[in-house]
Amino acid sequence: MRVNQTQHLLQDNGIKFWGNNIWPGNSPDLNAADHIGTIIKDEVEKRMLNPSIL
Repeated sequence: MRVNQTQHLLQDNGIKFWGNNIWPGNSPDLNAADHIGTIIKDEVEKRMLNPSIL
């Protein structure tokens, strides 16, 4: 419940963050470094397709 409150607070104040829909769960079998490259690549591609985002 506390996580949802924090995410809503960030969203309400226009603060960008990686929510649980993007960031992998907290598990010893999951390595965040395995996912960060894809997240960054997607953001770069999005900005290249729409320069007004910069």
